[in-house]
Amino acid sequence: MTEKKTLKYRFLLKAVGFLPVRRIMAGPPEKTQKLFRKAYKGENIPELHDPALDMTCEKVNGSSVLYFRHKSGSERLGIYLVGGGMLKYPKPGQAKEVLQLAKKSGRDMMLPYYPIIFTGAALPDVYEMLYALYKQALGKYKPENICIMGGSSGGNLAIGMASYINDKGEGLPLPGRIYASSPGTLLMTEEEKAFAHKLEKTDVVMSVKATDSVWDGMTGGREVPAYMKHLQLGDYTGLKDVYLSFGGDEVFLAGAQCIQKRLEEYGVHVTLEVGEGLYHSYAMLPLVKDARDGYERFIKYISE
Repeated sequence: MTEKKTLKYRFLLKAVGFLPVRRIMAGPPEKTQKLFRKAYKGENIPELHDPALDMTCEKVNGSSVLYFRHKSGSERLGIYLVGGGMLKYPKPGQAKEVLQLAKKSGRDMMLPYYPIIFTGAALPDVYEMLYALYKQALGKYKPENICIMGGSSGGNLAIGMASYINDKGEGLPLPGRIYASSPGTLLMTEEEKAFAHKLEKTDVVMSVKATDSVWDGMTGGREVPAYMKHLQLGDYTGLKDVYLSFGGDEVFLAGAQCIQKRLEEYGVHVTLEVGEGLYHSYAMLPLVKDARDGYERFIKYISE
């Protein structure tokens, strides 16, 4: 990747810079939630059709899950977790993207509409729903054939599921692969925080203050285990392979090396990709040509 940005990318950065995104995300959780609540329209699950796939919507622990199954059959599964700090359900465009990922990767796919803040839920409720979904998936797919993927808070959940499975103590095997694009986490060390403050100059979406505000909103004031607060403290026993991607211009890059180190302490094979000059979750959200290579590597990883 090159640090020289395309014209479209430079225009995008300027456009986002004029919007109050960082200010909104860094504000008190109740104010941010109020803004999202005004735009809240419930689950918007589109009717999609493709000659190669069967698509159904089913309930797991009271939450909707959109399934994409290959009519010819597939032994591999992908579970796609959207980001957004538990402030919104997947958009119709994201459902269409998951359909395309099913076709490109050859995997069956699950898109959970996991609980969000407006339903009275908090982070532990999301984990419990996803745990039930994973247990259901193990009834059909071998764990080594399951890949959990997500960006931003969805990336945090994707990695965090390993610790949650281990914490439950029911002996469930872990998924064969996890792909996490810009997984959000609270910063721990002074070195991380100092680096994050430097990255604030180039991050047009998040700030150090925003990471704390989003976290407060996701937990709803509940006390949660340390591994939910910090991916740097997770229990990754039994996990084998993780792919991490971070934008070179985003605040969450500050925690990347500590997360990698923690994973490797548990014997996990880790690939860490840093997109120079790129934005939050670029690899799963290729809005500009600059991010396309990262997206193609994402597709390759979940296809293997």
